[in-house]
Amino acid sequence: MNGDQLDRVIRDVLHEWTPDDPGAPAGVVDRIVSRHRRRNLVRAAGTVLGVAGITFGAVLATGAGDGDGAPQPASRVSKESRLLWQTTLPGTSWDACTTGTGAVYCRGVGYDGIGVDARTGKVAWRQKAQEADGDRSPAGSLPGVRDGVLYTYADHKPGASQAGTDLVALDIDGQDVLWKHELADDSRNSSSAVLFDGGVLANSPTFKSVVALDDKSGEPLWTYSWKKADCERTAIGGVPYLMCSPDSDKAPQRSTVVRLDPETGAPETVATVEGQTAYIGTDGDAVLLGGMAGGQKFFGDAGPADLIRVDLGSGKVSQHRVDALPMGPVADGTVLVTGRNGKVTAYSAESGRRLWAGELGLELRKQPGDPTMRELPSAAVVDLDSRVAYYLAPSGQLVGLDLDSGAVRWRGAVDVPKSPVEAGIAPELMLYDQGLVGQVGGELFRIEPKPARTGS
Repeated sequence: MNGDQLDRVIRDVLHEWTPDDPGAPAGVVDRIVSRHRRRNLVRAAGTVLGVAGITFGAVLATGAGDGDGAPQPASRVSKESRLLWQTTLPGTSWDACTTGTGAVYCRGVGYDGIGVDARTGKVAWRQKAQEADGDRSPAGSLPGVRDGVLYTYADHKPGASQAGTDLVALDIDGQDVLWKHELADDSRNSSSAVLFDGGVLANSPTFKSVVALDDKSGEPLWTYSWKKADCERTAIGGVPYLMCSPDSDKAPQRSTVVRLDPETGAPETVATVEGQTAYIGTDGDAVLLGGMAGGQKFFGDAGPADLIRVDLGSGKVSQHRVDALPMGPVADGTVLVTGRNGKVTAYSAESGRRLWAGELGLELRKQPGDPTMRELPSAAVVDLDSRVAYYLAPSGQLVGLDLDSGAVRWRGAVDVPKSPVEAGIAPELMLYDQGLVGQVGGELFRIEPKPARTGS
């Protein structure tokens, strides 16, 4: 789904939604759409349910985080940690970061790329953006780093009212731009450009089409197009896949999971599912989709849903009824869903069974003058060695929940400058080595948490 389509869906959902507060401010639809264009609201979702990250009164995310399950109590909560460094990045409005060997890379309104030494926190190099517009530059995620190349985004026509977006391959050593590729729109989410074995799968300059690019030269290797569907892209085991859902009521009402041959782009339909679906993520060699099961008009509507699991090896499809659509990061067979006010619910990626529910206990401020809008925590990042899911709040507060029980095993905090409430905007948290790298606004830090051991 491209950015303009997503904007229309957001507007449709919000115009259909009647807030509990009849005094909701005028223009809330355009304000939320504007926020989405500046920043990806839920970094791991990559679908229309990115809207789920918006919190205003009744959450659009179906309230899946409001389960009545209770986590097992922790015998103790550690507050031990080691802050290795904290850096104030140059410029303002930093949108996305990623980690590589010995470095952290970020992009923002003023810089298409910046490299930070992961050992010291010092800014090693920076690539300035041309004629950046702080009120208009969209954001999302960074495709990643491979073989000394950072894949990032930049305005296609810097300074223009409709600047568009380029995928940019930036040499890390010399900071030279190796090549650029124009995308069809301003979407810069995790699906816009995907690294696979042998190339980069990117949006084409036209809609409903992808192109595989040579990762060193940017030359097209092959293209693939489709009709009457919106498709999310990912790479699983180094192989590109499409998860496609009908784009209108007039399209055939079925969804597909399609494997694209890495060398030729030849498609192979792995599985077909009746009705519209939303891509949730992957669990090992399986793709997880969500479908509406209660007659809802939109994915954001409350009601029952189907958790659909597609085995990529056999094509076997299994469906499990759940009380709400479980959209969130997937880690070792568990889907972590953050709902209203920082509640978290864990679902089994195998059966859809609710495993536990709990509170993050993070400070999430409401927007002054508009109590229906509040800050968001980061998406969860999971350290499988310690089996802890970590979250970061805009206030600099951090928490670690036990992946298996939901019990709080660690709390920490990093001092960050006081800033106005940016409702609907989440900080970013990443695993690095034995710890975490976090980004809150213009603050970047590296911290090593020491969670309490289970059973201690």
